[in-house]
Amino acid sequence: MKILLLSPWFPWPPFGGALIRVLETLRHLSQKHRVTLLAPVSHRVEAERVAALDDLCETVVTVEVSEAMQAVLARLGMGILRGMPLIQSLHQDRNMARQLRQLTAQNCYDIIHVEHSFMSPYMAFVSPDSRAKRVLSMHNIESLRFRREITSARWGPRRLALLTDHLLFSGWEEESVGHFDGIVAVSTQEEEWIRAHAPRAQVVLIPNGVNIDYFSALERSNPRRSIVFTGLMNYPPNIDAVVWFCEAVFPLVSRQHPEVSFVIVGDKPLSQVRALARRRNVYVTGRVTDVRPFIADCAALVVPLRSGAGTRLKILEALAMRRPVVSTYQGAEGLAVSHGVNILLGDTAEDLAHHLCALLSNPALGDQLAKAGRRLVESTYDWRFCLHKLDHLYTTLTQGDGHRELAPTREASS
Repeated sequence: MKILLLSPWFPWPPFGGALIRVLETLRHLSQKHRVTLLAPVSHRVEAERVAALDDLCETVVTVEVSEAMQAVLARLGMGILRGMPLIQSLHQDRNMARQLRQLTAQNCYDIIHVEHSFMSPYMAFVSPDSRAKRVLSMHNIESLRFRREITSARWGPRRLALLTDHLLFSGWEEESVGHFDGIVAVSTQEEEWIRAHAPRAQVVLIPNGVNIDYFSALERSNPRRSIVFTGLMNYPPNIDAVVWFCEAVFPLVSRQHPEVSFVIVGDKPLSQVRALARRRNVYVTGRVTDVRPFIADCAALVVPLRSGAGTRLKILEALAMRRPVVSTYQGAEGLAVSHGVNILLGDTAEDLAHHLCALLSNPALGDQLAKAGRRLVESTYDWRFCLHKLDHLYTTLTQGDGHRELAPTREASS
């Protein structure tokens, strides 16, 4: 089939769970289909970055979308005037819309595959002559993530923006899912929500996965006396998680194990995160080319998330590398993990500290959990197993009887 995949970010290098999922989707699709990638970039993409996708895409189309403050504010302002929530406004660009119109007018795509619900307004710019089926991949339920974040976000611009969106634009995501013939969910919770709000769409559950060959056990280079967190460090739920961990959990661990360090590994750490490195035994790496050595050398991966939605690839990566994981219940939401079998779960600072101290004092416990975790990802979360359902969805849609009438969409910036 001929596929046009629309991503809100250029997926190379794949820093962060969202980009990893997009990249693995491209990798899978390239085996059977001809794929065109359309993605915005903040500056002209270096040739080597485009070349990294040569084996995955027939064509790569990028559009320069400025991340300068003036340009971002202009997009937000235009989107609000058009009745869009901030998350949609932030990602709407007239040049992206024009490129989408041109591509769909000049090519006969079988599928237009859109990553993330906030990209749905672009469907208004698909050529009216296009007969492509429209598929949405929902990495999480954004509106649910924002509602959760309101409860933990501190007062400031971020919480004000969340409250504004919640009060003025409730229901935007329910409207968005109505524009698609097929929708991909990442967990059973998302699947139930999608079926309730898009009853006419074909819905398939494709959980987040992990490359079990790449993320395998490595020889450790240091004694496992570190606790590690991985993730994009400009993502608000991740910021809240590491700040709360440093303030409430790590001091409890340090009382019993003063030698242990907490290492925050991830690209784009904001000032709140960088400031944590001033604390004793807390380290902030910034971007690293490979997270695996940090995971391999840790006593445990910790996931102290109190907001967010979807499922966490960081947990699957650690389990694949046979490293124990300690998480909040929300952090492990949507994954088929079991407390005491392949993960340790708790929601209070005391519970998380207790679990971490148990692992530090008893390495055999960590080994037991880690072996069970590896078995879980091998049986359930190998990307090769997860993504084959996407082919079935495409076939079901394209071999169906005609095209259903789609709901009207809000206009993107033009």
